[in-house]
Amino acid sequence: MATKRKASEIRAARKQLRVVTGVRRSVFYFMRAILTVLAVATIGIFSFLSAARVSNAYILVNEGMPLRAESILKNASTHDMTAYFTADCIESDALQRETSAAPYAGATLTGYEYDLSISNLHLLPWHVNTYVDAVEQIRSIRGSMPVDSSMTQIPDWTPRKYRLHLEKIDNRWYISSIELLELNPKIDPPATPDPYADPIPMQTPTPAPTPTPFPTE
Repeated sequence: MATKRKASEIRAARKQLRVVTGVRRSVFYFMRAILTVLAVATIGIFSFLSAARVSNAYILVNEGMPLRAESILKNASTHDMTAYFTADCIESDALQRETSAAPYAGATLTGYEYDLSISNLHLLPWHVNTYVDAVEQIRSIRGSMPVDSSMTQIPDWTPRKYRLHLEKIDNRWYISSIELLELNPKIDPPATPDPYADPIPMQTPTPAPTPTPFPTE
């Protein structure tokens, strides 16, 4: 009788162990599923916020800085800049713009080719001090200098590397300050041919005459 009782107790214990094991596996499965969903959601939110910052920064910088260049070269109004720069930035940047515009004082400019390349981004969601490093080039400046000027040709623009600090005001990003990092920085050659570059002079090869043998009798 004791033996049967022990056998039944063992079977009951094994059955209870299988139930506990099954419950434990189910709990672990749901925990892994929940953690996986949370991890994917976190990565998705992080990627979305980072992409949104990068997109906003690219639009802000690539539309705002050409307006700044126009105000320098053509003495244009800074009114349109207020959509991209804070008022304090426009005011504090006035001296830097005047210094950049000095070589072109009195010149009549008809056109130029503006180029801005992003060299560094500091735009992660948890960064409080957000900034973008960019290299500015202005090529093929066309126009004429005043008659009384000592220069006959319009001077070339010196490339500049800036650190553009960004600030979010009323759910909108603005360039809050422009920091000049370097004059004439090292610029990597473009991956594709530059359509504005001057052609490389090449010497036209002159074919050497080939002697023609005269027939002999």
